[in-house]
Amino acid sequence: MPYWIHSAPDDLDDLRECARADRCADPRLETVGGKTVRRGAFTPRAYCDSCRGIIERAIRELPAYWGRVYATLGQRGQSAGPKVSISKSAPIPISLAADELLRDVASVVVSWWERVATVARLRLPDTGASQRLVSYDTVRAACSVLAAHVDALLALEAQPMMRSLSLREAADLPAGTTGLVHRSAEYADVLLDLDGADAGLEMLQLHYRCRRHVGETSVSARHLPTPCQSPCGYKQLYEVLNGDGEFDGAKCRQCGVVYTAQEYRDLVAATGDMIRRAGVRRRSLAVPGYLDDTEARRA
Repeated sequence: MPYWIHSAPDDLDDLRECARADRCADPRLETVGGKTVRRGAFTPRAYCDSCRGIIERAIRELPAYWGRVYATLGQRGQSAGPKVSISKSAPIPISLAADELLRDVASVVVSWWERVATVARLRLPDTGASQRLVSYDTVRAACSVLAAHVDALLALEAQPMMRSLSLREAADLPAGTTGLVHRSAEYADVLLDLDGADAGLEMLQLHYRCRRHVGETSVSARHLPTPCQSPCGYKQLYEVLNGDGEFDGAKCRQCGVVYTAQEYRDLVAATGDMIRRAGVRRRSLAVPGYLDDTEARRA
């Protein structure tokens, strides 16, 4: 029997779940199989009012974050291991991660700028020149229009839009997806049908990627040595992080099974019980908990 943390709507026919689903800022709580799960709030639009506000704020903050990412362009990652000479070629003078992120932000916000300008009858941007010119002014101009017309943005109907994806991401797309594969560069340009709900999710993702790049979020997902309980028995589960970079469960890289945070806690407990019943006392087989400080190697 479902229940809600706010009043249940009287008529659900004209409503749908917030597109952020279990990450909704104003969620419904339902009981399924004796467990409490989060569902997106019912809304007549793509997003509930709370999530709409979060998306608008993310759009307004993107130009500033773009500038902060740009400031790291010359900061190449340094290895903590020994220096090994592997090539006589000149080193890459910029951070490739920062360069990729800057281009992704500019490309995505400009593409939505063009669509919003069309439906809102605004002056159309020169998207060809804007996307070639990856600059703060371009990103600021695009985000200014999107933030001022956020309702128009989130109400857009699905239309084909070009996106650049890694070859691994492109491999998961449905058969028949149109695109161009650049194998040597390890990415593909693909046409995807995207609507206003996709626009909101892309804005939040770009905002999070920028925050993560400048060090404002939690560490990246890490390996969890607890073995998968599915028939694959794979021994490398990885953290699943939520939209704020916080622990939200685990996923098996072998079979793709996803564990919620509670299911992972149960798995850790069951694995620990199995090890104790077997009489194993070796330190190497200890199973860390999901809150253990594995980076500093402290439980």
